[in-house]
Amino acid sequence: MATQKSIAVLPFENLSSDPENEYFSDGMTEEIINALTRIEGLKVTARTSSFAFKGLKEDVRIIGNKLGVSAVLEGSIRKAGNRVRITAQLIRTDNGFHFWSENFDRELKDIFELQDEISLLIAEKIREDFGHIEIQEHLVIPKTSSNEAYDLYLKGTQYFKRKDLDDIKAALSSFEQAVALDPDFSEAWAYIGETYMHYTGFNLISPKEGMSKARQAVDKALEINPQEGRAHKALAYIHLFYEHNWNQAIASYNQSIAGGMPSDNDFVSYYYIFIEKDYQLAIDVAKETASKDPLHVNSHWQLGLCYYFAQRFEEALEAFNQSLELDPDFGESLRWKGSVLAFLGRFDEALRNVNRALEITNGEGLAIYDRFKVRILSGDVDGIENEIDALDFSDPCDAAELYSLLKRPERAVEYLKKGMEANSTMLVTLKHFWVWDNLREDEGFKEIYNQMDFSDHKEHKAHPSSSLLVTPTHNSLTEKESAEILSRINEETDQESTVVDHNLTMRTLAEKIDVHPNKLSWVLNEKMGKNFNEFINDLRLSVFQEKAIDPKNSHLSILGLAYESGFTSKTVFNNFFKKQIGMTPKKWLSNAKK
Repeated sequence: MATQKSIAVLPFENLSSDPENEYFSDGMTEEIINALTRIEGLKVTARTSSFAFKGLKEDVRIIGNKLGVSAVLEGSIRKAGNRVRITAQLIRTDNGFHFWSENFDRELKDIFELQDEISLLIAEKIREDFGHIEIQEHLVIPKTSSNEAYDLYLKGTQYFKRKDLDDIKAALSSFEQAVALDPDFSEAWAYIGETYMHYTGFNLISPKEGMSKARQAVDKALEINPQEGRAHKALAYIHLFYEHNWNQAIASYNQSIAGGMPSDNDFVSYYYIFIEKDYQLAIDVAKETASKDPLHVNSHWQLGLCYYFAQRFEEALEAFNQSLELDPDFGESLRWKGSVLAFLGRFDEALRNVNRALEITNGEGLAIYDRFKVRILSGDVDGIENEIDALDFSDPCDAAELYSLLKRPERAVEYLKKGMEANSTMLVTLKHFWVWDNLREDEGFKEIYNQMDFSDHKEHKAHPSSSLLVTPTHNSLTEKESAEILSRINEETDQESTVVDHNLTMRTLAEKIDVHPNKLSWVLNEKMGKNFNEFINDLRLSVFQEKAIDPKNSHLSILGLAYESGFTSKTVFNNFFKKQIGMTPKKWLSNAKK
């Protein structure tokens, strides 16, 4: 079911003569998505789910049903030289009606102003049609003064999103070229920091070298712009997984949110699982992510992980299955599903899934470790210790977990010590992950645990990291202020010239009565129980009825009378009339003349 104030921004079609400009149209789409996500109370489908419809001519009503949104934005981009032309249109997903469209022709030097203008117009139209939301004065802040650097940045983000090994290399090259052209490009520096984390994940460089370079890039970004949200997000991961500074991790996370990053991300899930042991909060955050990105395999995989760490295996299984419905060959979900099935005692199914993951990855990755897990849980442990020791684990803590399951604390601790030397990312799990429960009374484990300084962490009050967890509040007006605004609204809309003005919008009416549009929207919705279009169309309907029964207008058609009453669309007029009056305009007029 669609959420009323919700939108999916579909990939803008690249109409440029050069197909290589695809990165530019995709980048512009994502910039508008990011801008709209800054609006509290507006649900915006994440990039991955929106981009699942790229190149498809799917009916918007079907898209709305799949994504659970009430409106879809679609359009095209033509880039030529230093100019760009953008067409955009908003479509209701309940009836396929186009309720806004516009063309924009600008120079590329104005690209950030254009992104801001389009994003604000979209937000205004959503508010006029679906109800109150608070809209900031600006949604897009210029990232750089160099068009060429911005172009390289967009190319880099395209590579970064795909996250394959070669793409990560290309992303780093693009971001480094961007900062070479504009050394003050803070977000490009932040992306360099994130990219080095992925370099570490692909074993292209050691964890220590990768995190050192990531930290240098992040520090540079924050030196340029202390409010750079993406840099604070990267720093939160560094604090949590590598520097083990728990309080600074959440502080950086909060700063990333203040800097415009989405609150429902995997960092907060991991933080509340491993540090706070607040499984329900982590699950709620993951659910919110999945609701915004329902066609993204990773969203459901992430939710499955949260259920797994909470030992809610049946629900974890359901989430991993949802992920595999989207991509049956997603190795990560297959191997984690195998682990869940093993803990549920369904060992044959577990092995089938883990072995399938091994096939897909050609034996690389962690599926081999999951197969050991399944064997241990099923009791098939003959000779297993020799097999574990023969493997070259990239993270020694993986072997430690297997020995913990085998209830061999001395061997598990041996590998945990190696994990300390390697700066393992798994060390963050020692505080609450139940797999270590077999070791907690071991003196060697206690020694390692104490080195992690978990005791220095002050319990953190649950951060309102998801709209599921906190109800957005509005600084509501006093009764006196509301009454004053209502008086101004009524005084202005008593004038027929205002009501029938085809160019009337929420913003222009707000200007006429000298009230901020946010306040006008709130009063209309909260005090009058109507969104802007319902309010204005009600008034226009009354004007139409007066004009229709006036003999001097007998020469005008019903559509002509509707147009003179302020309606600009035959469809809108007919639908609204029938909804409000309960019959067609023609039938009503016939009855009125009797």
